[in-house]
Amino acid sequence: MDMKVSPQKIRQLREARGWTQEHLAEVAGLSSRTVQRIEAEGNASPESRMALAAALDVEAGDLGETAAAPSGPKAPASASCHPRRDGWRRHLAMYLLICGGMLLFDFVAHGGVTWSKWPAFGWGLGLLLHWLLKRAPPGGAPAEG
Repeated sequence: MDMKVSPQKIRQLREARGWTQEHLAEVAGLSSRTVQRIEAEGNASPESRMALAAALDVEAGDLGETAAAPSGPKAPASASCHPRRDGWRRHLAMYLLICGGMLLFDFVAHGGVTWSKWPAFGWGLGLLLHWLLKRAPPGGAPAEG
């Protein structure tokens, strides 16, 4: 069963990254024809919608057709309500909890930190790089100031 998606939103996200339809298809694990059809017709299977959302680093719901915006004042979005930022905090908490448990287990089992420092270091480095890339300004331009 196909779902309605916003072809304009997908095209906008794809072009903002400087990607062709073929590149998006490759990153999402879809055929080029599928991406062409989705951008032309606005219909996608739930699996294709999830694959596109993952490739474009957005929530699947963000690719849906947008309804008319309600009129009236809108409350400003705070940083704590942003799903991506909440995901970052959750990932950091999970890192601290799991690595802390590994380090504690390693210390108790071996009388010191032997092997657990390596996965903690690797995961921490990946988490740091992910955070730095998310903070980078769009288009890869250096931050001013």
